[in-house]
Amino acid sequence: MNDASPHTIRRYATVVRDFLAWYVVEYGCSLSFDGLVPTVVIAYRNQLQTLRQPSTVNVHISALRTWGTWLEAEGYVAHNPTQRLKIVGHAGTARIPHGLADRAINGLLAEAQRTGARAYAIVMLLLQSGLRIGECAALYWGDITLGERSGDMLVRSGKGRKTRVVPLTLSARQALATYAAPILGASSPSLKDVVAVWPHGSHAQASRPIWQTRKRHVRAALTDTAIRRIIAILVRLCEARGFLPPHSKVSAHTFRHTFAMAYLTAHPGDLAGLATILGHATLDTTRIYANPTTDQLRQRMEGLALNAYGD
Repeated sequence: MNDASPHTIRRYATVVRDFLAWYVVEYGCSLSFDGLVPTVVIAYRNQLQTLRQPSTVNVHISALRTWGTWLEAEGYVAHNPTQRLKIVGHAGTARIPHGLADRAINGLLAEAQRTGARAYAIVMLLLQSGLRIGECAALYWGDITLGERSGDMLVRSGKGRKTRVVPLTLSARQALATYAAPILGASSPSLKDVVAVWPHGSHAQASRPIWQTRKRHVRAALTDTAIRRIIAILVRLCEARGFLPPHSKVSAHTFRHTFAMAYLTAHPGDLAGLATILGHATLDTTRIYANPTTDQLRQRMEGLALNAYGD
């Protein structure tokens, strides 16, 4: 787990606690290392499949696999009981990620702009780059290379602790400039003026978190939990104004899906480029965005020459 993000470590720890609690309920006693055998783990997976979505079940499987590997490495068990625990498949067609419609995007950006420059910059950055929320929260001033004609950000806290460089669009750069101008003492929020004072290299500000909040008159880094809360508030406001349906379940990860689908719409077939931007280890993860939706398949089938009643 040395390469795992703090969020992944917390989530995996929760899975292990849930598994141990399930065992107590199921077997009436606490689990011992001698009792940790493959059949027990498989029984837990099978029960999860009746209660949870496949994606959630697979998170539990990944966590238990990691835990089993660690137990074996540390000598707590002679053989890893989770070694042959298989990922479960999705019933029917693969689940297609849903992005946001243009009206919802515009509504979210409008609400974010009304909320303040920080909220607007965060939402714009997530929508324009597909960053994970933890990656966004971990950005430092020095990770951003801001220019009038181009810009990049160094993502240091990617999944698996892998770093990557993601280009910044003009919309993202301008949103960052508007947020940064009063903090950096720029004479105006224009890109030209903010670029002139942007911290880099050995500048003290370069090693500080870019997203800040005030706690009892002291500046502190904005956490990923706080960013989730900001987005949740914006989503509720958009639901109230009709930009999103009630109980829409829109999150920061929805912004990531929106970016990915927009990228492939503009650049069909460029899975390698999208995987690089999103920080995917394999193209298999990225390929889900290339899967056609049911509506797209319906339109294609209606357009077949075989369809006598087609357009």
